[in-house]
Amino acid sequence: MIAALLAPAVPAHASTSTSSGAAQLKFISGATLTMSIVTQYSAAGAQGNAVPTLLPSVAGVCTAAGAETNFTLTFGALAPRPTAATACLYKNAVAVAVNSNDANGFVVNEYLDATPTTGIGICAFPNGGATFPLTPAASPVTLSTRTGNPAAGTFTGNSLTSCAAGGSIVPPGTGGVSSAGTTPGNPGAGGLEFYSPSGTQLGFLSSSTTTVSGGSLVNMYGAEDIQVNLSPTAVSTTVGQTGVYMTIQLVPN
Repeated sequence: MIAALLAPAVPAHASTSTSSGAAQLKFISGATLTMSIVTQYSAAGAQGNAVPTLLPSVAGVCTAAGAETNFTLTFGALAPRPTAATACLYKNAVAVAVNSNDANGFVVNEYLDATPTTGIGICAFPNGGATFPLTPAASPVTLSTRTGNPAAGTFTGNSLTSCAAGGSIVPPGTGGVSSAGTTPGNPGAGGLEFYSPSGTQLGFLSSSTTTVSGGSLVNMYGAEDIQVNLSPTAVSTTVGQTGVYMTIQLVPN
């Protein structure tokens, strides 16, 4: 008994159990999408103002008249033929740059703001891919490799029903409203003419992801040639007619 009383006391063991709580962090990373266009584009995606390169379906259909203007495709005076469809193709006509962190991706489509004069139709030819819609790609922008005399499209009566191999019809817009502007250009330009939204369009670019390349958010591009087609019975136009505007529209997925 005396030995037990003299033994040192043994401390009680500390508890080894733990308890936890949690805090939830809620936030949204905003999506940003921007688009810019240039005409008569270069491999760097820059605007061009030189004398355009025009490729007629047969000699004499079209001839470039002079230096180009920003956001304009000038085909000059076109010469239809009474026995067959004719056409004039503008090389390196339009390039579109998109910059987006939207994880859902985007599409770019295009359409005309009005129906062209009777017997006239517009075709687009992709540069950087075999068919539309193109997959956006980082620079350099793909330049056109078309040469010689690209064939005209096919007409049924005075309506363009198909383009030559690789091409797609740029349709007139339907169901939308024109801004009534008189200026071509990039989004936000003063007096910009555009027609939106439309129930009919040609898909130009399509992406299911962001425009990230090499660990950075960059511009990604798509590009095309544009061709004006004339039926054998195309109606003449008045001197100074400016034709139609082509709306190019960026839409988030």
